[in-house]
Amino acid sequence: MSAVLAFTTPQVTTEPDYIDEPCSSVGNVSGSRHSNNVTYVNFLPAAAAPTRLRITKRGKRVITALIAVPLIIGAFAAALNGGGAIATNASPSNDFSYVTVGAGESLWQLAHTVAPNADPRDVVDAIVRLNHLQGELQAGTKLAIPTKF
Repeated sequence: MSAVLAFTTPQVTTEPDYIDEPCSSVGNVSGSRHSNNVTYVNFLPAAAAPTRLRITKRGKRVITALIAVPLIIGAFAAALNGGGAIATNASPSNDFSYVTVGAGESLWQLAHTVAPNADPRDVVDAIVRLNHLQGELQAGTKLAIPTKF
């Protein structure tokens, strides 16, 4: 910031040369000069002494909250999602036999042959799910047949 001290009206209207130098030991005034009864003075800010960063109690609370809140949310998410898998001693049921499909044989006929006392709809559904069947049944296909109905 510069200031102009005018004692009289200048007779020549020329812009002063502003000098950006460090302040002299006299004060914060640098590069003053006189021209046509006008004194031009440059005021430079005092050099700021480096200050240490101090965190207030409120700042400490904010930083603690910014760190703690995501950790708490993560812990709750892990606790809620962690109960999905439950270990048991029961072994998976592998009770099934294999049958080869004959020419022109359907799943309905196969269900009557394998489990004559069971509902054929349930037997066909179990065979389809066990063998992941889609579409038509081909002759010569080896199918896994569950033994329990």
